Amino acid sequence: MADTAELGPTAVRLYTRLLEGGPQPTAALAAALGLAEEHAERAAAELVRHRLLARDPDGTRARWRAVSPYTAAAELVGPEENRLRRRLETLERTRARLSSLIPLYEETYRRGADSGAVEVVESRDRVMLLIADTAARCTEEVLTVQPGGGRPPGYLERALPRDLEMLGRGVRLHTLYQHTARYSPGTQEYVQAVSAAGAEVRTLGELFGKMLVFDRATAFLPVWDNPDAAVVLREPSAVAFLCSVFANAWSLAEPFSASYTATTSAQLQDTIAGRLADGAKDELIARRLGMSLRTCRRHIAELMDELGAESRFQAGYLLALRSASAAPPAGDPHRATTAP
Repeated sequence: MADTAELGPTAVRLYTRLLEGGPQPTAALAAALGLAEEHAERAAAELVRHRLLARDPDGTRARWRAVSPYTAAAELVGPEENRLRRRLETLERTRARLSSLIPLYEETYRRGADSGAVEVVESRDRVMLLIADTAARCTEEVLTVQPGGGRPPGYLERALPRDLEMLGRGVRLHTLYQHTARYSPGTQEYVQAVSAAGAEVRTLGELFGKMLVFDRATAFLPVWDNPDAAVVLREPSAVAFLCSVFANAWSLAEPFSASYTATTSAQLQDTIAGRLADGAKDELIARRLGMSLRTCRRHIAELMDELGAESRFQAGYLLALRSASAAPPAGDPHRATTAP
C-alpha cells in the first residue's frame, strides 16, 4: 500500500487548483500558485502517491488532472479492505465452528464427566489471548486485584485500551492496588484515564493475591511456580467465593489518590508493625507490601525510632506488648469472638 500520510498544504493547494481550473501542466500550476516548478512537481508526486492525480490522456501536452477521492479510495484502499473483509469472514467461520461445540462442552460439564472447571494455561501468549477474548465478551463487571505496588508500564499500555473499551460498553470495573502503587507515575496515569471513564480504583496495605474476574463467571489466577501461566477457574462456587473475598477487601480499601492519606499511612505502619512482630525478614515485608527493600527498611527504622527500640528483636517484643495491652481483657463482653 502507498504511503498514506496526511497531505501537505502545497499538495492540497495544487489539487484545489486543478479542481477549479481543469487539467494543467506543471509549469502553469507552479505559476498560478506562485511556486517554484520543482516544488509543484513534489506536490504533484505526493498527490500521485495518493492516487489523486493522473496524466490527462486527451491533452496535447503533459497535463495533470484531478482524480475523484472516491476513485482514489477505491484504488488505494479497496484491495486491502477486500482482503480484510475476507479475513474477517474466515475468522467468523472459524469462531462459528468452535462455538458449535459449546453446548456439547457445557452439557458434559453438567453431567460431571469432564467439568473443565479448572484449566491451567501454560503459554503466556495463550493466556493473553484468552483474557482478551473473555474481556471482549464481558457484559457486566470486571474485578481485578493487582498486588506488588506500581504495575509495569508495558502491562498498563496493553491493558488501557482493553479496559477503556469495556468501560465504553457499560462494563463496571473495580480494581484493587496496594497503597504503594499510589507513588507509581505510570499507575497514576492509568488510574486517571480509567477513572474518568467510570472505573473505581482503591488501595489496601496488603492484598490476598493477583486475580482477574469477568462477570463473576471466569477467574484468572496466577500459577505460583510459573509466571507465564495462569489458572482459569470457571466453577461457580469457587468463583463466587473469590468474589466474596474481593468484596471484603474492597470494603476495607481507600479510594486511590496520588499520595498517602492519614488512614493509608496508619494502615501501612500497622502492617509493617505486625509483620515485624511476627519476625518476618525485611525482604518478605517489602515483597508483601509491594515496595522496594530500601523504602521498607526506612519505614522499619522510623517505627523502631518511634518505639525507642535498639534492635529488631526489641522492636518485635515492644510491639507484642503493645498489641497485648490493646487487646480486650478476658471476660469483656465486647471482646471479639470466633464463630464455631
